[in-house]
Amino acid sequence: MRIDLPVRRHSRLSLTPLIDVIFLLLLFFMLSSTFSRYSEIAVAGGGGAAGPASRPDVILSVARDGLKLNGMVSPLTEIDGRLADLKEAGAERLLVIVEGDAASQDFVAAIAEARKSEMPMTVARRQR
Repeated sequence: MRIDLPVRRHSRLSLTPLIDVIFLLLLFFMLSSTFSRYSEIAVAGGGGAAGPASRPDVILSVARDGLKLNGMVSPLTEIDGRLADLKEAGAERLLVIVEGDAASQDFVAAIAEARKSEMPMTVARRQR
């Protein structure tokens, strides 16, 4: 005796669950990523062995507790104006000293403000 098996119908795959999973993954990665905007600055490499360096006219110190311009505490928003005043008074060279505990973003922000003065800049790092 012969028994016929029921014919299997091929159902179409639904793309709706796949699209749902893709959107859930997209939502997860968007919400788990950081929304910080990072800035990029160009820093020139060190030059060759030149003659003896002269003393800088202005010293900007970047540390965890804030910025100091020629030894006086200065907020970031005032750096540009104070450097412009010092440049008008005859300052020609700027030395930026980065303390070992300074945050990278503070350093980048200080460099960006100092660049507005268009003074030649030297960067040094101090370890603690």
